[in-house]
Amino acid sequence: MSTRDLGKHVVELHEEGMLAITGEGARLTLSPHEAVDFLNWLNQHRKTLETAARAHATEEVPEILQEETAEPITDPDDREYPVDEP
Repeated sequence: MSTRDLGKHVVELHEEGMLAITGEGARLTLSPHEAVDFLNWLNQHRKTLETAARAHATEEVPEILQEETAEPITDPDDREYPVDEP
């Protein structure tokens, strides 16, 4: 297993290819197929991410995003389900 501490999150890549992202009170595990799709998607947006990272190098996560992810959604009717986008 390979582990990387990103600051507020830890990423683990297991020998089976599963990718786990863990943060405060949350854990997301991707199958090997999902992890590869995620990697490809990130690579497609590399320039955007690098530009944003340089522009916000000293800033934390915006407050509005912290509020949106502070409490998990417990009502199944309020959950947003992922949709593949082109």
